[in-house]
Amino acid sequence: MECPSPIDGMVWPARPLDDYLGELRAHGYTVVDGLIDEAALERIKTVTAQQIRQLEPAPPAFDDRFGVPHGIAWSQDVCNAVTHPAALWVLRAYLGASNIRFCHQPAMTVLRPAKDLIGQFPEEGWHADYPYHPDVYPDDRWQDDAVYGVQFNLCIDAFRAENGATQYVPDSHLRRRWPPRAFNEGGTRMGTAPHNKVMQMVAPAGSALIYDSRTWHRACPELNVSGEDRLAILNAVCPAWVRSMVDKQAGTERYRASNMAAQLDPKVRDEIEALCNADRLPPPADAPVILEKQFVGPRKIQI
Repeated sequence: MECPSPIDGMVWPARPLDDYLGELRAHGYTVVDGLIDEAALERIKTVTAQQIRQLEPAPPAFDDRFGVPHGIAWSQDVCNAVTHPAALWVLRAYLGASNIRFCHQPAMTVLRPAKDLIGQFPEEGWHADYPYHPDVYPDDRWQDDAVYGVQFNLCIDAFRAENGATQYVPDSHLRRRWPPRAFNEGGTRMGTAPHNKVMQMVAPAGSALIYDSRTWHRACPELNVSGEDRLAILNAVCPAWVRSMVDKQAGTERYRASNMAAQLDPKVRDEIEALCNADRLPPPADAPVILEKQFVGPRKIQI
């Protein structure tokens, strides 16, 4: 798959794209820098704050994580970010598929600063991402050599240790299983068994955290001691034949009812249609049956 070239006026990662792909293949995780410039980041923060003020009921000011829906309908910058050709090239190359889909609409997620949670060690939260969920993958066995899911999270704010950067276990995707029960008991204390190898996903603002969906990871709101919100755009990415994680129709309708498509570069508009709105493709003959036993409504997306 040939690497794309930088487009005039678009910020571009500092290193060759093959470097990021090599890291992802070697470690199941990479940080692709330089995807969103500072001006676009500020515009995204401003319009997100406007959207938050319209949420009913209003989200708590502390100790919470919540989504701000329909970003592709109210922010041209969000549309540009989730379709950045450098990131999409890495995703397609790692998945080995030119036709890929977001398995939920891009989710603007806000992590509030901790207050009552400071000093606490909440139980649970450790998981792998779609489609490596219980009752989705056949018998929860992940022994295929192929990869069927990648997480693509855009850092609107920098991910730092002090603002609750996502916890993860390096190389855990190689274990090809759901985190053991012990990981979700007794609270997570980094450096102490069974969490002795846990680290945090640190990345600068404007970059993307891209990691294999089998990676064990956990949102850690108790660690956001920065006193500030932390924003990120979450995207679960799969080959286009994998069933979506949730029903995306409401997001598609909201996007098409807006005037956003007319404001986008044609290449961006085409990618939004393919990633967010297109129908699922038929699976290849040798594909595993990756279907939910019961198609359920929206889930709380974690990071």
